[in-house]
Amino acid sequence: MGEGRLHERLAESISQAILSGELSSGSVLPAHRTVAQQIGVSLGTVTRAYDVLQRRGLTRSEKGRGTFVAPRAPRRGTGFDLSVNLPPPFLTTKMLAALMNRMADTVEADLFNWYSPAAGLLEHRMALARAISRGRALQVDPDRLMITNGAQHGLFVALAATAPGPIAMEALTYPGALRAARALGRPLIALSMDEEGVRPDALRDALSAPEPPTTLYAMPSLQNPTGATMSERRRIELVQIAVENDLALVEDDVYSIFAPPDVPTLTELAPERTFHVGSLSKCFAPGLRVGHLLAPTERLEACNAWMQATQSMPNPLSALSMVQGFAEGLNDTVSSSIRADATKRSEIARGIFGNLLCPQTYDGLHVWAPMETVRARDIVLAAARRNIILAPPSAFMVDPHAEHSGLRLCLGTLPENDLASVLTEIAGILSVQNDGVLDFGPVA
Repeated sequence: MGEGRLHERLAESISQAILSGELSSGSVLPAHRTVAQQIGVSLGTVTRAYDVLQRRGLTRSEKGRGTFVAPRAPRRGTGFDLSVNLPPPFLTTKMLAALMNRMADTVEADLFNWYSPAAGLLEHRMALARAISRGRALQVDPDRLMITNGAQHGLFVALAATAPGPIAMEALTYPGALRAARALGRPLIALSMDEEGVRPDALRDALSAPEPPTTLYAMPSLQNPTGATMSERRRIELVQIAVENDLALVEDDVYSIFAPPDVPTLTELAPERTFHVGSLSKCFAPGLRVGHLLAPTERLEACNAWMQATQSMPNPLSALSMVQGFAEGLNDTVSSSIRADATKRSEIARGIFGNLLCPQTYDGLHVWAPMETVRARDIVLAAARRNIILAPPSAFMVDPHAEHSGLRLCLGTLPENDLASVLTEIAGILSVQNDGVLDFGPVA
């Protein structure tokens, strides 16, 4: 049942069963005494565990009838949207309401009557630093940590704080990174990729060009959109190239929830030149809008200046919710459920598309089907006519004229049954578009 006190471990185990759908809405939980006898714990331990579940809004107790799994509201929306990379909605209305109610017991009005530092209050940064470091070798210094309005904000600040000059990126990359770099007026260099992401030889070639990049933006873990994850060897090689050429590194680590904790981040390998960006959006709640930027010491002043220019202070309600969620272990419960659910959804996608998808070492919230750009555009239009929304291939392309790109299929936005049927329909569209021959071409 994991770590922690016995009743907390029991509550965590049952929470995961509820959030993963193993225990469906409305189902009755076994009586306290039955559970105590089955797993060999005291009656008080089970009672405290059930109390935790009810406080989180996962269960409801009816006098004389027992304890039931609380119903979950369906996600709102129209059509079948596979264009947005969101986790399944494991944070329920009752869980959030309970969190807010308990937070209200400790809140101080002064927090809302004054401006905090642009990077956030020290106690909030310390709580976030502990959460980022947990289970990893990455050591986070709160003095270099900034609380941002999501990872997109942190990414913009990081790119803005790097030295002027071109930015090198994976040829297929996160649309938000493209928007940020273009908004800053920075020239972009597309780097060819393989099954691990950025190819070191492509980076060396770019650095030998007449106008070499001054910054490399990359997603080493569960790359968006291809799902590639760099090996430790690849990460070390890229860092060595960066050191040799005095290249700044912007590491987008928003999918760290799915990556193995023993693979070092670029930040661990080169803290003096790496901007580490992350978020709670993929592992807890997108609407919380809590991201982070861990800045190199020599670029702290520049980052602080951009933070002050883009936000007066972090949202105090978001920061308090984050701290309360950490204290109660709610983020761990949700994260565990998201990981387990991502594995099931990835298996559904692989079962339908097979080796037509890019290979992924680890399961996440999206999969990538590489193909010719013109074909991908046609499929996006054909899917739209069937009320299926897919991101256009141009959203990910550093070079808008690239002949090869593909389709990113986001797996977290639909119920599992709908996901399977929608993916099957997309596979049917692919077959028609290819006259029955599925030939996708290279990744990049």
